[in-house]
Formats: sequence, structure tokens, C-alpha cells
Amino acid sequence: MSNRLEEVPQLPGKLPFLGHLPGMACDPFGFFDRAAGHGPLVRVRLGSKTACVVNDPALLRHMLVAGRGDFDKGGGVVEAFIKLWGGNGGLAACPNEAHRVARPLMQPAFHPSRIPDYNRQMVRNATEIVGRWRPGQAVDIDREMTRLTTKTLTNSLFTDPVSVRCVDQFQHDLPIISSGLLARTILPAYGRLPLPANRRYREAQARTRSAIDSMIRNRREDPGDYEDLFSLLLVRGPDGTVALSDEEVQGHIWSFMIGGIDTTAALLAWTLSLLVRHPHWYTRVEEEIDTVLDGAPPSHADLARLPQLQRVLTETLRLYPPGWVVSRVARARTALGGYRIPEGAELYFSIRTLLRDPAVYADPDRFDPDRWLDGNCTRAQRAAFLPFGAGARKCIGDVFALAEAASTLAVLLQRWRVQPVAGSRATLKVGVVLHPKGLRLRVMPRTPARPLRPAAEDPPRERGQSAGTPHETGHSS
Repeated sequence: MSNRLEEVPQLPGKLPFLGHLPGMACDPFGFFDRAAGHGPLVRVRLGSKTACVVNDPALLRHMLVAGRGDFDKGGGVVEAFIKLWGGNGGLAACPNEAHRVARPLMQPAFHPSRIPDYNRQMVRNATEIVGRWRPGQAVDIDREMTRLTTKTLTNSLFTDPVSVRCVDQFQHDLPIISSGLLARTILPAYGRLPLPANRRYREAQARTRSAIDSMIRNRREDPGDYEDLFSLLLVRGPDGTVALSDEEVQGHIWSFMIGGIDTTAALLAWTLSLLVRHPHWYTRVEEEIDTVLDGAPPSHADLARLPQLQRVLTETLRLYPPGWVVSRVARARTALGGYRIPEGAELYFSIRTLLRDPAVYADPDRFDPDRWLDGNCTRAQRAAFLPFGAGARKCIGDVFALAEAASTLAVLLQRWRVQPVAGSRATLKVGVVLHPKGLRLRVMPRTPARPLRPAAEDPPRERGQSAGTPHETGHSS
């Protein structure tokens, strides 16, 4: 390796023995924002461990795409998930070698031809959930959106009755698990402390593990005729051997439950929170939905005809990316941005910090969906916009999640006018996924410009007919 490569500079403020750990633990947002002010790559000390923080979108994109062979899944964030999930950490956390086996097995469930079918189910779920609300009710939006995304996950990806019950159970334990994961990411020793929060976390983990074991056992014994993601996870080869062990399947199910419930629920809750705080944008989106849909439920094709809603979702993802901190590990001695990276080095990056970089996004803390108009959006903005990752490890469910968010909001805003509750103030809950804690909004029925029309019935699908192309693997978690 060239001697011209530089040593990664160290972030100031290191304390004896603890290093930068107290700053990261007490104020993780401030820690990563401060690190970004000290250059594209800085070295930090987290207790006895040395790591690097990547602060440049170009370096991050290199790690995720061209340099993927040098930088594998690993580091504190991934280790916390593996300890929770078991196996190799599921699709979101497994090393590249395991990912190359697992991803093609699951890709057919997310083939573009399947999204319209999923969208019809998403619309039915949203119609059912918001149809239970009462005029004037103060709704816990984050909880309701979690309930909705749970229903969509089970109706689309884990459809047998046993799986539906198990995923519903997971929904109740999700807030405990999500909060505990971040603490274990920053302070791995935290989980060993005799605290009530740790006891609740271990109990929630045990309940979910037991539920997933039941799901797997039930499907192994009685596969049924379910054309869902779960069936793909349990596929057998021509010789009858399973492609994935039960432990590997458990990790993948954990991964999809976190990714399919928690992240999309947070996106929906934050979007509604931002619309309420910005009435001008609320009116623009509401009028667009009424004009384009003409009172009908949104089809998948309709979503592309709602550009203002799409820009609102993009801007929400920029301000509140669900998976806001990620880590990688160097597989061998390498270089990044002209700096030496030793083998085994851990590298952290905050998507949230990168998406609020004032050098890339003008007035970065301002909610401005029009920054994504073709005439306003710069190449640098697009290159830095990585809420779903990039390259071969880009989130497998990104299109699924955005379709769910857009169709849900279209249904909700057709039926209800959402208003703030007097005296209620949401706060940002910092976990592995960012949620608006305490967000309560009052819902009042509205009369759209055109009366709502019922959804057309889906044409019946013949038994055994797949909604997608079974052997296509796509290109991108």
C-alpha cells in the first residue's frame, strides 16, 4: 500500500479511558454532526475500540458500491442486530457472502410485477384501519401507523394464520426492542447491566424468538399453498435439502419485521407530522390527491401521478431517515479517500447527518419538498440521498415501502382532515429507527372535491398463478 496514504485524523475531545464514548452515548446526533465538521473521515475512540466516522457522501457511496468487496457488513450496529436475531443477522445484516445466497431467493417477492397486487392490499388495509377512527378522535399516529404496516406485512409477505398471529405479537414488543437496540449499539456492555429495561428487552426478545420458531415449525410441517416471502425462505433444492437453515430463516424474518413494520410506520408518522406543521404543503397534497384520484382509491399506476406527495415523502426521508446510523467493517487493509484503513477497522456513518449537510442541501433543516423538483435538485443532492443504501445491498423493499407510504397517505387524506391536538407535542425518540414520540393528531371527516368511490374488485387469480416472475432476482439490500 502506498506510503502516501495519510493517517485518519482523530476527532478532538477524547477523554481518558472512555474516549468519545460519552459524547456518542449522551448525544448521538450531536456527536455525528460534530464529527462531520472535522473532515470527510475522522478517527474516534469508543472505550477500548478505535473506529472511523465517514462524513462524505462520495466516500460512503464508494464503500457501498465500488468498494463493497473491501467493506462488509459489520461493526457495532450490525453486531447488535446479530445478537438479537441470531444466525448471520438476516438480509439486512448478514455478510456479503451470505447475502449473495439469500438475496436471489427473496427477490421474486419484490419483483416490480408484484407491487400493483401488493398495492391493492395496502389500500384495503389503510381503508380498514382509518375507517375505524371516529370524528374528533385524538389518534396516536405512530401507534396506528405501526398497526397498519403490521397488517400490510402479514397480508403481503407472511400470510398464513400462525404467522399473522406471531407478527401481531411482535408489533407489541417492537418499541421495547427498537429502543434497546440503540443502547446496545453504542454501549455493548449496557445489556449486561441489571436494569429493568434490560429485563424487558430480554423478555421481548424471547417472546419474539419463540413466535418466529412457531412460524418456521408450522410452515415446515404444513407448507400450504402460500405465494409469499415466507415460502421463498423455506424453498428446497432438487435434492430436497433446504437452502437456508432454521436459524438463518429466523434472522431473515427478524430483518423483515423490523424493516417492514418499524421503518415504514415511522415514515408515515413523520410525514403527517410535517404536513400538519406546514399547512401550505398539506393543502397542496390534499388538492393533488382529490384532482388526480377523482374520489377513487389509489392504484399503483396512480402513485406516479402524485408528484407532490412523492416529493413530500422524499423530503421526509431526508429529514428523518428511519435507519439513521449504519456501520461497516474493513475486510482487509485498504484505502478510503486517501487515508489508510487497517484490516478489521469499524466505520460508522450517520445518514441523518449526511442528509442535513449544508454544503449539499441549502437551509438543510427546513422542510422544502420543492428542493426535489428537476430544476432545483442538484447532482450532489441526488448522490447524497442514500436513505435506502446503494448498490447490491440497497434495501430490497424500498419500492414496496414507498408504495405503501404513498397509497396509505392518499387513502387517509381523502377521508380525514388531520389537525394538531392542543397541548400535545411530539418529541423525537432516538432509537435504531427514529419515531415521533407522543404524536397525537385529531381527525375530522372531510368531504373531498369529489365523492369517494369504492375500489374495484380484483380479478380472481388462478390457483398456483404467481403475481411475479419467480426466477428474476432484480439488482439490488
